[in-house]
Amino acid sequence: MKAVIFGAGPCGLTAGWYLARKGIDVTVVEKDDVVGGLCKTARKNGYGFDLGGHRFVSKDESLVEDIKKLLGPGLLTRSRKSIILFKDRRFDYPVNLGNVLSQSTFLMTLKFSAGYLFSSLGIGSARAREDSLEAWIDKRFGRPLNDYFFKPYTKKLWGIEARDLSDEWAGRRISVLNAKDAILKAINGANKTPRTYAMSHFYPEMGIGQMFEEMAEDIVRLGGKIMTRSRPVEFLISGSKVTGVTLEDRSGAIKTVKGDEYLSTIPLNELASLLPVNSDCKLEFRSLRFLNITLKGIKDFSDNTWIYTPDSDVIMTRIQEPKKYSPKMAPENKTSIIVEIPCDYGDQIWRMDVNELLNTAIDDLAELGFDLRDNVADVFSTYAKHAYPVVKVGANDQIEALRKEVARFSNLESLGRQGLFKYIFMDTAMAMGRKWAGSI
Repeated sequence: MKAVIFGAGPCGLTAGWYLARKGIDVTVVEKDDVVGGLCKTARKNGYGFDLGGHRFVSKDESLVEDIKKLLGPGLLTRSRKSIILFKDRRFDYPVNLGNVLSQSTFLMTLKFSAGYLFSSLGIGSARAREDSLEAWIDKRFGRPLNDYFFKPYTKKLWGIEARDLSDEWAGRRISVLNAKDAILKAINGANKTPRTYAMSHFYPEMGIGQMFEEMAEDIVRLGGKIMTRSRPVEFLISGSKVTGVTLEDRSGAIKTVKGDEYLSTIPLNELASLLPVNSDCKLEFRSLRFLNITLKGIKDFSDNTWIYTPDSDVIMTRIQEPKKYSPKMAPENKTSIIVEIPCDYGDQIWRMDVNELLNTAIDDLAELGFDLRDNVADVFSTYAKHAYPVVKVGANDQIEALRKEVARFSNLESLGRQGLFKYIFMDTAMAMGRKWAGSI
């Protein structure tokens, strides 16, 4: 039995790791220089920078135990502290409506509360399609709070209006505290505390990428292969089966690899373009650019793991301080930050000179209350081209049709965030890879 996996991110590497542990001959193909996909860690001069904010949290106890054994004492138990900076106020994260109301004027409190009550009673006509993100948030928070906070942030992060974005992922990704309790507390002064979310999580001491680097090392130790800087360019097909794949490395060298089972975690549209299927469905991804900034003259940036910045007049959507995840993400008594900037692949932000973008970010940080003009020691960029699958309203049927086209091949499966074109958590992608490996 031989298995070939495309993409060395959370889904692909987890699948490869579990196959290798079963003694199956597995080859993992990755176009990048390093493994990890969206969960890789860049390192420079003793500092570590993840591609975004990643934590390992899973309800799958056996998966957690396997990761604990893999990383040993290198897997830390940490606590997350996050806030939202918006319109010169600091709000709790996850969104706690009681906290929002407590920092609002009396008139705003009445407006937000009335909006929630109207939406909970079904009063008011729909202003967006039922399956849109705008309608989903209207129902749970009311229109006024949606207009005040969620809609501007959605446009900034996703690049499109909330009314045009599908609600397909909302229940999994938007943390919502009990709005009813929050409003009653704000109006009546009740002592009821809204339910909270667990802030404890696991994190590898050398960055989230360490988890997948050690998986890759274990795959090789167990006899498997990791082929970086390589990508599939053609599939060999016989009937309804894939019999082999042609790979190309960065030098242009061609190699054919044959297997019995194939797993793809590369973008669904890229996979479909290499297969004899109807691939007319156009899929769009939102990209991210990260400014990784090392600081001098200060030991701590803030007391938060990350800070959300929804205001449309600042360029970033999130600021992270890596050493709040693990003290080994920065040299002793030093710190760094990651400025996360949404963009589209190839646009002005994606192409902008790093120092020009840094100047904009420094100005915006000052607007948020963080004056770092004299504290920047170094800066470099990292990028995530396929960060977020943009599922538009009405597109679910087309996306599902494309998945079914790919599923025509009995020994090829497409999984993971990019492979399914679905906005899922890291641990969900890992669980998918593990389940696929278990079926082999």
